[in-house]
Amino acid sequence: MDFLERLNAVLHGKRPDRVPYAPYDNLVPRGDFERELRNRGMGLCLRRRGIWSEMPDVEVEHRTEGDIAYEIYRTPKGSVRAANRTHVGRISDGETIEAEWMIKEVGDFEPVIFMVENTVYHRDYEGFLAHVRDVGTDGIVRFEGTQPPYDSTEAYFSLEEWSGAQHDYPEAFARLLSAVERRVERFMPLVIEGPGEFVSLGSLSGIYGPRQYEEYVIPFYRRWAPELKAAGKIPALHAHNSNLASFVDLVRETGMPVVEAFTPPPVGDLSLAEAREAWGPEVVIWVNFPETIFWHGKRETYDYTVDLLRQDEASGRLVIGMTEMGSYGITDDKSEHVFKEGMRAIVDAIDSEGVY
Repeated sequence: MDFLERLNAVLHGKRPDRVPYAPYDNLVPRGDFERELRNRGMGLCLRRRGIWSEMPDVEVEHRTEGDIAYEIYRTPKGSVRAANRTHVGRISDGETIEAEWMIKEVGDFEPVIFMVENTVYHRDYEGFLAHVRDVGTDGIVRFEGTQPPYDSTEAYFSLEEWSGAQHDYPEAFARLLSAVERRVERFMPLVIEGPGEFVSLGSLSGIYGPRQYEEYVIPFYRRWAPELKAAGKIPALHAHNSNLASFVDLVRETGMPVVEAFTPPPVGDLSLAEAREAWGPEVVIWVNFPETIFWHGKRETYDYTVDLLRQDEASGRLVIGMTEMGSYGITDDKSEHVFKEGMRAIVDAIDSEGVY
């Protein structure tokens, strides 16, 4: 099997010839090292959105001061500003770090709600298909869906302000949440009719508790997961939180056939064997390999990977990946050596214990 055949076998409930190793494409060092691992069976997971958006009645001003990039949004309901820190080292390949969020006080709700209501979506299916053609059998291109509305509201606040706003301004927050729900209703039909079979649908970050997840998020999955499946899609939940044991039953309630970014101990608190027992034999578990293991050396990384593979050796529904850090953890010659040797150890272990 080539990589794409192998991964599609897992996603479609068939048994591959070996456990796929599929890091996110932006988390693997480019060049000869990537070629070395791809020649040994590693593939890439590309995340692309075949939809673009605009806010036709919103004026956006871009301004920079040193390494801070400001965006000022002017609407008929007022203006808000956001800022991002640029030139942040290894992750500077198009990514930034938030420095200022749009909603800082109750008066900022109205322009943000206007922006949400004013968002118009357009198809970009040809752009998505171009990525599919470009990567060929060396990777899979995941169609990027959306976050649940409750999670999407957090993008407009710092975490502290988001938590406080729900208690300090409940009416304004409820209006924002309703606006985001209507925006999702406009967005999801384009995902359902789009060309991507493998689709992301939300994440589980663990920044709030199981009660809120059950109240606000589970209804989102009950609404959209059946429609995606009926359209022939394979939706995936990005469950990267380290306190997953508290949500293990709720993950099952989402009805998602793929649980991706699953991070086992020592970073997470739920083992692969426990997750398999809780979610059953049909769910694809896509592991985020905890890169902290790399610092213990190549031998321990190999042994750790072998243990992972043996915990789930009978399922045929396992993928090993890196979804959270990968090469972002490479900052100097020493860390480059540590991370590359760790990634080689993963492939060595799959060669030894991950062949069916």
